[in-house]
Amino acid sequence: MAFKILSCDGGGIRGLITALLIQDLDQKFQIIAGADGFTGTSTGGLLALGLANGVPIAQIVDVYLKEGATVFTPNGWLLTQDEKQQVKEPEASSIEELGSGPGFFSCQYVNSGLKKIARTLVGDAPIASVKPFVAVNSARLWDEAGRRWVPCTISNGPSNIYRNISMTDAALATSAAPTYFPPHRVAGTGYDFGYFADGGVFANNPSMTAVTEVLYQKFVSSLADIRVLSLGTGDSPQGIPPAAVSDPLKWGVTHWLYPWSSGPGGVVPAMALLNLTMDATAELADIQAGEMLGANYRRGNVPLPKPYALDDWKNVDELVKATKAHMATPAWQGVCNWVKQNWQ
Repeated sequence: MAFKILSCDGGGIRGLITALLIQDLDQKFQIIAGADGFTGTSTGGLLALGLANGVPIAQIVDVYLKEGATVFTPNGWLLTQDEKQQVKEPEASSIEELGSGPGFFSCQYVNSGLKKIARTLVGDAPIASVKPFVAVNSARLWDEAGRRWVPCTISNGPSNIYRNISMTDAALATSAAPTYFPPHRVAGTGYDFGYFADGGVFANNPSMTAVTEVLYQKFVSSLADIRVLSLGTGDSPQGIPPAAVSDPLKWGVTHWLYPWSSGPGGVVPAMALLNLTMDATAELADIQAGEMLGANYRRGNVPLPKPYALDDWKNVDELVKATKAHMATPAWQGVCNWVKQNWQ
C-alpha cells in the first residue's frame, strides 16, 4: 500500500499559495485525510505541523490572510546616525518601504508573533504525540559532538533524536529565516539542542529529506511504496541577468548580501545569496525527487508575475489572485488528475 506524503515548501507569507492549493485539492479529493505524512520547511513546516495536528486547512488559510502583521512583528530597532552613514539606502523606487525586507544590523522581526500563531495552531505537545508522520527541516547552529553546524530533519520517527521537542519549538526552528527572524533555541527538560535557523538554507523543498526520513525510520520498506505530492510557494521570475554583472570581480558581500534590490532597474534581488540558496535547493529537490520516484512524484506550483518577499504580507490579495488564476490552467488540471489517480 502506498505511503502518501504531502510536501510543503518554504517561502514566508507565500505559504498562502501552498495552503490554497491544498485547500482546493482537499475539497476535490480529501487529500489531507488521505495523507500518511506531512513534511515542510519554514512556512511549509508550520503548515505541515498544523495539518498533522488536525488543524482545518481553512483555519490555516485564514492565518495567512489575516495574521501577516502578527507574524512579521518588527524588531523595533532604529539605525543610529553612524549606522545610517555605513549603509547606502536604496532608491525610493526599489522598495515599497524601508520597514520591510531583511534586517541589516539585526534581525528584522521578533518571533513573538510567530510563536503566538504556532502555539495556536500546533501547541506545546511533543512532535512525537501526533499520529501521522511529520517532518520539518532546520539548521542546527552547533552540534557539540561534531563541533560544527549541521542540517537536521526533525520528525516523529521512532529513533529521531528531536522527536520529544515541542511542536511549537519545531515550528520556530524551521522558520527562523536568517536576517528576518532570530535563531531559535530548542531546550527543555533533559535536553538543550542550542540554536536553530531556517531549514530553507539547505532544503527549501523538503521532498527528498522526507523520503530519506520515511525510509530510514522504517515507515516503509521500499522506495516504490512512497508517493509524494510537492507544492511550492510560487515560482518567482528572479535571477541575475548578465547586464547586472558589469564587473564580476566586484561581486563581494555588498552585492551578494545587499539587503535591498539593486542593479539596473532593481533587477538584482535583495539578499541575492540567500534567495539563490533557497530557490536552488527547491529546484534541486524537485529534480532529484522526479528522478528517484518517477511517476510516484508530482510537483505543483504557481507562476508569479513578479517576485514577492518572504514578508510581503500586504500583498496577499495578489497571491490569492495568481493562485486562483493558476487553478484554471491545464497545468493545475494535470496535478488534479495525478492526485485523483494516486491519492485514493
